[in-house]
Amino acid sequence: MLFDKFKKNDDSIDIIDFNEDEFVTRHEFEKLKRLAETQQDYLNNLYIFYELEPTPFLKGMRELSYELMKFVDNVCAKHDIEYWMDYGTLLGSVRHNAFVPWDDDLDVGIMRKDYNRLVEILPEEINQNDLPNLIADFKIDKHNFKSKRWYQLSYKRPEIKAKFIGVDFFPYDYITKWDSDLDEEFNNALTEYYHNPDEYTLEEYLDKFYRDFNLTLDKTDMIIPGIDNARGDIPKYAAYKHILVRTDEIFPLIKRPFGKYEFPAPQNSVNYIKDIYGLKYMQIPRKIRDHGRLNKFKKRENVMEMLDEGIDMLKKANENY
Repeated sequence: MLFDKFKKNDDSIDIIDFNEDEFVTRHEFEKLKRLAETQQDYLNNLYIFYELEPTPFLKGMRELSYELMKFVDNVCAKHDIEYWMDYGTLLGSVRHNAFVPWDDDLDVGIMRKDYNRLVEILPEEINQNDLPNLIADFKIDKHNFKSKRWYQLSYKRPEIKAKFIGVDFFPYDYITKWDSDLDEEFNNALTEYYHNPDEYTLEEYLDKFYRDFNLTLDKTDMIIPGIDNARGDIPKYAAYKHILVRTDEIFPLIKRPFGKYEFPAPQNSVNYIKDIYGLKYMQIPRKIRDHGRLNKFKKRENVMEMLDEGIDMLKKANENY
């Protein structure tokens, strides 16, 4: 009996033009499924029981990333700004004490009041430390070139257009109260901003969101991802589902290891990660998401020299703090 993946009823099968050789039996399908699950178990065991050594190129990229994150940490400490490792960076800290093996950027969560201060301060710190290869600017959504999103710090080289590595700063807002009836209204409002950016600027939309959804800069018991964050029940525009977070799940912050350093993390990092990645967060996923930078840059001529220059530059800047 053929395993009909289309689940058609008997009446419809007669009118479907298909070749029986293109299908597998249910027995063959289950056998392939078990094989895939076995391969997945192999990968998980590798990361659980072995410490794999990176290539010189990957080691250089990681070293550059840790120094870039340390620069952010130093800037925030100097100006009394609180932030925490977020998304894949926090997952890497919890699961690997370092990067997720295939990750190629850094994620930071930050409350709106500190976020606004960081946007003003970061360019000044870059200039004071003479770091011409660091670029701080807002992300422009690839699906809509007029939609301003979260703030980014990127390490770039003049001879290469794309960034080597970067830090994404994801803003969060305090909320005074939330009703489940607001879910649909909230996502409709998000969609309106993403699809109609000409109607209001991001700043005008933020004012509107603060009025309509009980948001505040003052500390409350609940936190909500900002409209310029990566969360929301909107296809293509959001990487993760919209979710409320209890303030005491995040604050007071703790320190967690991330490679050669320790950085701030949510008070209850495990619950925080479960809300984003699910209960199987400790397992290597079947599907991965990356930006393709690692494969792209390893083929560049003189890439190791570029990495060494960037690492030395950031190390010197970090020694000044």
